[in-house]
Amino acid sequence: MDEAADRGGAALPAAPAALFLHGLDQLRRCIGAGLDLASFAPLETPCTTLIETTGLRLRRYLPDDGDGPVLLIVPAPIKRHWIWDPAPAASVVRHALQRGCVVHLLEWTSAPAHWGLEEALAAIGACVDEIARRTGSTPHLLGHSLGGTLAALHAARRPEDLASLVLVEAPVRFGADAGAFAPLLACSPPGALVGQAFGRVPGSVLNLAALLASPREFVWERHLDALAAALEGGKVARSHLLALRWTLDEFPMSGRLFAQVADGLYREDRFMRGTLAVGGQLLGAAQVRAPVAAIVDPHSEMVPARSVLALLDAAPLPRRLVLHYERDVGVGLQHLGVLIGRGAHRALWPRVFDWLEAIDRPAPD
Repeated sequence: MDEAADRGGAALPAAPAALFLHGLDQLRRCIGAGLDLASFAPLETPCTTLIETTGLRLRRYLPDDGDGPVLLIVPAPIKRHWIWDPAPAASVVRHALQRGCVVHLLEWTSAPAHWGLEEALAAIGACVDEIARRTGSTPHLLGHSLGGTLAALHAARRPEDLASLVLVEAPVRFGADAGAFAPLLACSPPGALVGQAFGRVPGSVLNLAALLASPREFVWERHLDALAAALEGGKVARSHLLALRWTLDEFPMSGRLFAQVADGLYREDRFMRGTLAVGGQLLGAAQVRAPVAAIVDPHSEMVPARSVLALLDAAPLPRRLVLHYERDVGVGLQHLGVLIGRGAHRALWPRVFDWLEAIDRPAPD
């Protein structure tokens, strides 16, 4: 009997649900392609590719001759990477380049169904090693949402291999602190069963879970933002449509990774308990040794501030920074506003880059 059955879960009807939801993913991508034709495609910064292999592509953005902090951005392995770089005025990538940073990004590509946390962390490690080889510097890791969670796991697994960790609305404490997802998980099948049923879990499953978990954030606030953006017009309206475009571009998540995230992290909170087994190694928040910055939305139901800030309480950090995101208009989802919002780029990201520069170039005694 497998682990999922031991928990009392019933088998899921794989074929009909999988066909429908994968088809829904395809339909949403087609709608996104239509927005591209209507001139709402992202305007990404030029880059070169340093690594391209199964499951990942390592980008290095141009110009790459800055003398500032060396960065590795880790997006969530659910939707497309370009939310970090959708348009010149709403791009963390371009903002970092303007500050003289050397900017890399791990772009997740189609991964086999057997990929789990071990493979995901190995991908981050391979990127860190390549960046260190080319630049001679240990990079700062920046991660949003689940990408930040994976970056935090890497920070615990290889604590010497990062200059700092920047968590951008990235949860690390789960269980009862998983916010709106906690009650949804309590009445859902084990993640292992879902992963077995689908093999590669359609993006629409995750989208539906978010809608059910927090209708306020994923339905009502989105509609209100659309109305406010339409009234403002111009770049604000375009920003909203770019955010909408991004939400349509979903791709499947490997069944094994989905199960490990849903069960090991969200249900059982193993990272904060120090019992998360990855590749024969137990990982816990207390193993993080690098400086940590955390950007939180005090109003978020999906990623409560306490689920991010828990890492700062659990680990013996040499330096820390906490910033509060105060929300924007024209961002679609407020969870994206910290990356693309006007207020975030005006008030938050300059402070993040100041902090990174201070770590790289400490003031003399």
